[in-house]
Amino acid sequence: MALTTQQIARYRRDGVLPVGRMLSDLQVQDAREHIQAAMDRQLLDKPGTNPGKFTFRLLSASQSDPWFGQLLRSGPILDAAEAVLGPDIQYFQDNVFYKPARDGDITQWHQDNIWWKSDPPDMLTIWIALDDVTPENGAVRYVVGSHAALIEHRLPVDDPQGAKYNMIHPDDVKDRDVVTFDVPAGHGVMHHCLTIHGAPANVSERPRRGYTVHLMRAGLFPDRLAESNPVLRGRIPTACCDPSPRESSRRMSARKGATNANAARGTMGDKP
Repeated sequence: MALTTQQIARYRRDGVLPVGRMLSDLQVQDAREHIQAAMDRQLLDKPGTNPGKFTFRLLSASQSDPWFGQLLRSGPILDAAEAVLGPDIQYFQDNVFYKPARDGDITQWHQDNIWWKSDPPDMLTIWIALDDVTPENGAVRYVVGSHAALIEHRLPVDDPQGAKYNMIHPDDVKDRDVVTFDVPAGHGVMHHCLTIHGAPANVSERPRRGYTVHLMRAGLFPDRLAESNPVLRGRIPTACCDPSPRESSRRMSARKGATNANAARGTMGDKP
């Protein structure tokens, strides 16, 4: 869906925007079936930081199931992204997050760009509900206007799978303007890669399945090849892909460091 001038202004001001229906009812049902098929094949891991609580997770879903590769090319998704990224859009990652009824774990506050290292931060996420989502079953919470800068992630987290990383301490957001949206199945919320967000545990009797699409301005990372990060709309501008040797080395070193950090954590931007 094309965004209005008012919606674009709201996104740029707040760093987050409900973008309406992204998937049809049929696409939602198909997505649920593909997630179940992935679970049957034991493709989803289930990290958790609290005893007895966990979130089923399928990172880079389109790499294990090409059906998701078609889903993320849906017109409404790319139209919403184009309104803020411009006409040239490149894939970064797509993930499935499934918080089961009663047992879905909390997602601590964080900013995606702490791992992505995008400079400039021309990246966004469209979070799409595959179930009706309310605060009771773990709706994502966003800190309004927090996309101006990266803040310290000083809360140590020990993942039961062995990864160690930091998230944002709750004290650092307690006086901020936090919003939560009820999101019907098939609808989405778009947020900036610097927007602080997190999600509570699912304490309801309903599941909370979500699909996230992470997109970037095409050519943002010259070392990311089109085979693994395809251009979904437009093209990669020629100028962005011919950096000087010094700049190329700097970018490659930065990306290598980010990749090593992500590997230690087990994901590239753990979305709620």
